[in-house]
Amino acid sequence: MWDGKIASVFVFAVLASALAGRIVAARYRKRVLAFMSQGTPPAGDGGAPAPPQRAARAARASSIAANRGARRRLALAIVAISLAIGLSQSWWSLQFVYNETGYGPIKLSLIGAAYAWVMVPALGLLWRWHWLRIALTSAAYMAAFGLLMYLRSTGAQSLVSMALWLGGTIAVPLIAFGLAASGRARATGPYLLPLFLILGGASIAGTDLLGQLIERPSALQWIVHLGASHVTVFAAFALAPWLILAWPAWRLARALARGYQAKLYSEPLYLMGSYWLVALLVTALPASHGIGAASLTVIACWLWLPLGVWLARGWLAPPPDPPNLLVLRVFRRDSEVQALFDSVIERWRASGTVSLIAGTDLALNTLEPDELFAYLNGRLRERFIAGPDDLTRQLAAIDALPDPDGRYRVADFYCFDSTWKLALAALVARADVVLMDLRGLVADNRGCLHELGVLALAAHLQRVVLLFDRHTDRAAAQAATGADSQRFLWFDANRPDNASAEAVLANLLDAPRT
Repeated sequence: MWDGKIASVFVFAVLASALAGRIVAARYRKRVLAFMSQGTPPAGDGGAPAPPQRAARAARASSIAANRGARRRLALAIVAISLAIGLSQSWWSLQFVYNETGYGPIKLSLIGAAYAWVMVPALGLLWRWHWLRIALTSAAYMAAFGLLMYLRSTGAQSLVSMALWLGGTIAVPLIAFGLAASGRARATGPYLLPLFLILGGASIAGTDLLGQLIERPSALQWIVHLGASHVTVFAAFALAPWLILAWPAWRLARALARGYQAKLYSEPLYLMGSYWLVALLVTALPASHGIGAASLTVIACWLWLPLGVWLARGWLAPPPDPPNLLVLRVFRRDSEVQALFDSVIERWRASGTVSLIAGTDLALNTLEPDELFAYLNGRLRERFIAGPDDLTRQLAAIDALPDPDGRYRVADFYCFDSTWKLALAALVARADVVLMDLRGLVADNRGCLHELGVLALAAHLQRVVLLFDRHTDRAAAQAATGADSQRFLWFDANRPDNASAEAVLANLLDAPRT
């Protein structure tokens, strides 16, 4: 029953990480808000540091065309890796599960392309699709290849059995990640999943030990003399192993965070790898009833992922000296800002780095594994800028190197009410272009008006893109920018869509450089 035990551990881990991920995400946002409202930083820091000196930059090759090319290459790499895994999985299934030897390349390719359906959620997660869109597109993909396989199959293959096979292939991974990696849990659940897999496995080992003890008369008598109920005894053997493995599980989770810091993987690659592991496990467990533990060898197909990323590293690598985008916005408009992040900022990351002052609106969009475990360790406050020394240290630690997938990261700066202006001055000084979301701006938004004044004085900025809608008080904004308005480009964002996102990105990337 080892396959049933693995399935039980997996179900427990998914449910536990889904619940814990949402709880952690909610509490993290509340904690960030609580720290941000603190207005008096600790004493001891000196005066404000001088803005960092910016070296003159030559004209870059960054453009909307180059950005689209980089995004296209990453998408093609994901498709190619998925096809390699799917074809390997197809060969394995035909060879060891169905014991077929006379199949041709067309059959191998059709089944392999069907198994490669994981490319759909992998691309959807990269492009920040909603989980429902990912699920529907995955179902349509499988339906299309299912129809092709049915049309090429013999009369012995029924449409119902084909549909059941295809549905069973995608149902478990989609449901699992719909629970553990969608919505607010996307930044937390997937990184908690390995921890709960270990704890779930420990509980199975504990209950197995209980079963072995019960089979021995002396042990059974000892358990009866304890006077505890059956439920208490079972719970004790299921949960006691957590005391032993909790620390190793936590160390594994921290190792994941360190791996992210070391750029061994990126968030899209981690989520893609997780999807593929689940999809391969769904193939392995039913096959175990025919070939036993040898069914787990199908998981070796997963190795195409790190190998493919390594082989494509030169092709995915972006040009050096990336431009830096500073993102400013009206706070407390969470849904609009999150949509902006998904549609524009995520695309920009194929060309350059991003800096922003952190807020609760984007707290989960920019939450990284090391930040997650810093919060769980009770060390979130250490990431807040309490004065010039903290700011200098965090500016020096900005990561300007690309991830293995060729995209750059977001540097978010957590500030108290009393230090955000200090951080703003430094971030403006190192920015190349600025995207400022002024949708919903009113004259009372003094913080945004101050930011506009700082931008107006930053002569090195060649382009500042300002998004507005029908609720924007443009008169107040234009008064804050002063007479120099040539560098400020107003963009109508009343109806945000894919085309407008590309237009905003083009205005940022094709801006003149110093």
